[in-house]
Parts: sequence; C-alpha cells; structure tokens
Amino acid sequence: MSDDSRLTVSQAAAALGVSERTIRRRCSSGKLAGELVSTESGATWLIPIEALGIRSSEIEAAAPTAPGAATTPAEPARLETDVQQIKAYLAGQINTREAVREDMTAAITQALSPVLMKLDELQAENSALRAQLAAQRPQPGRRFWANLLNRK
Repeated sequence: MSDDSRLTVSQAAAALGVSERTIRRRCSSGKLAGELVSTESGATWLIPIEALGIRSSEIEAAAPTAPGAATTPAEPARLETDVQQIKAYLAGQINTREAVREDMTAAITQALSPVLMKLDELQAENSALRAQLAAQRPQPGRRFWANLLNRK
C-alpha cells in the first residue's frame, strides 16, 4: 500500500472531524484499521483511506489549513459573529452574577438586622450593669466594714 492511500493521524482526524486522540484510540482498539509504523519522531499510525469510509475528494476538503488561515472568505465574518455572541453571553453571565451577589447581600443584611439590634441592646445593658457594679465597689481609703455600715 502506497503512502498516498494512507493518512496520518492528524489527516484522518480532520477528515472525520474528531480528535487525534480518538483516531489513536480507535486504531489501538481495532475499531479503525491502521498500521503502526516507526518514524524519526517515534511510532505513528497510518490509516488507509478506505478504512475511513469516505472519498478522497472529501479528504481534500477536510484537509487542515495553516493555523489562523481562513478557509473561506466568509470565515472571518463568521468568527467575528461568534466572538460577539460569546462576549454578549459572558456579559449576561457577569450581570447575572452581580444581581445574585446584590440579592445575597440584601438577604444577609436583612437577616443580620435583628441580630445587630439585639447586640446593641446587650451592649447598652452591659454598660448599665458595669456602672451599677462600679457604684457597689468599696470606696478606696475606707475600711471594708465602714463601707458595709454606710450602705443602705
């Protein structure tokens, strides 16, 4: 079999529209006919065109182009549209998350409001009790029994 009738893993992946890993996995499991050959960079699979179940004209149409190259004149416009759609989606997600954050902040504030009011009450009561305790303490410089006798 000549090399013209066999494809590399990347060519077969492009022709079938799957990942290179899928091609390797299918070859290893026997689901896709292929021959493991040694190359300078290591072992690789060569897959017969017939094993893919497509015509050679379809393979040429699916041949990968250079990275970043447009395959048709309409490709840049389609990509720009896709980018704009993704930006709009992400903006919506950001707005949704901000709204959720604001709702959660409001709910937490509402839930904490009674707790904070009770805390203020307890702090005021604590201050009053401290003042009462200070009034009941013995005055310095007087004997203990004198403080007891003068208290009414």
